Amino acid sequence: MTFKVSFELGMPFLGRCNLYENALLKAIGNDRWRLIQELGGVPTALIRDDAGSRLYATFYFIEIRFSPQRPLSAFGENEVIEFDSDLAHYEKVYLDGKHDLKGANNGGLFIRSSNVFIYQERGPSKLSLAVPENMDFAKIPELPAHPDSLALCRQAKARGSFLEPEADDVPVYEGWRECIYDLDPDRDMNGAGLVYFANFICFMDVAERRILSSLPNPMPASLLDARSTYHRRIGYYGNAQAHERLYIQLRTRMRTIDVDGGRQLLDLGFDYKIRRSSDDKEIAISSCRKVAPLEAGLEGKEWLAAFRASR
Repeated sequence: MTFKVSFELGMPFLGRCNLYENALLKAIGNDRWRLIQELGGVPTALIRDDAGSRLYATFYFIEIRFSPQRPLSAFGENEVIEFDSDLAHYEKVYLDGKHDLKGANNGGLFIRSSNVFIYQERGPSKLSLAVPENMDFAKIPELPAHPDSLALCRQAKARGSFLEPEADDVPVYEGWRECIYDLDPDRDMNGAGLVYFANFICFMDVAERRILSSLPNPMPASLLDARSTYHRRIGYYGNAQAHERLYIQLRTRMRTIDVDGGRQLLDLGFDYKIRRSSDDKEIAISSCRKVAPLEAGLEGKEWLAAFRASR
C-alpha cells in the first residue's frame, strides 16, 4: 500500500542554503507518526503496552539518499516536494518504510526510516523495547524478517561508521577531532522528554562548523554556509537527559567532483560518533556526504588551492 504526502517549502523548511535537513526530517518523522496512528487506530499519545506504559515509536535508523547533482539545496522556497511512502512491521515492534521523492529527474531519491517501540524504563537513560497492546497492525504489512536496517546499525556500531570513503577522498585532517555540545533543555528535547531524533543533525552540523573553522587553514564561511547533504545514514543507540553534554567526534575527508554544466563541487565525507556525558555511552553514529559549489575566483577555490599546496 502506497501513501502520498507533499510539502510546500516555506520558511520553516529552509536553512542557509534552501531545504534544511533537520526540518525535512521533522516533517518526515511527523508523517510517519501520523501514518502509525491512522493505520493503527489509536492516537500516538495513547499507545500502551500490556502494563499500561506509554510507548514511543522512536527512530533507530535514517537514510537520506539524494545525489551530488541534486542535494537538499536543490529544493528552494515555494517549491512543492511530493513523496510516495510505505510502511511495514516485524513482530509488532519494528517498523520500516521509505519516502520516495516524486517528480521529473527525481527518480531513485528517497528517505528511509526505521522505528522501534520503546518505553522509558529509567527515563531517557534507559529505553526498553515493548509490544503495543492497544494498536491494530492488521492494516500494516508484516515483514518476513527484521528490517536490514538493524544489521546496518550493528555493523556501523562495530566499525564506527556507515559509509566507506570514496576512492579519491583525502583526509582534511588526521584522525578524529572532538566537539562538546551542551544540550539545551528548552530547544533540543521533544514531547516525550527525549532528545528529538532530528535535532542530532543540528548537533553534527555544529561540530562540522566548529572543527572545520578552527583548522590551521580554516575552511571559509562561504563553503561552510553552502554545504548540503545528499547522502546520510544515521543509527541511534540511546538517548540523553536534558542536563547532559554530548561529545561529538568527527572525521572529515573530501574530494572534488565535476557535474553537469561544468560546475565543480567540493564533496565532503563525514563520520560522527556521539557519546553522552553521564556514562560515556555511545548514542549515535552517522556517516554523511555533503557538497558545496566551488566558484571560480572566490575564496572556496583559494582555500582548496592552499590546502593542496600544504600537503
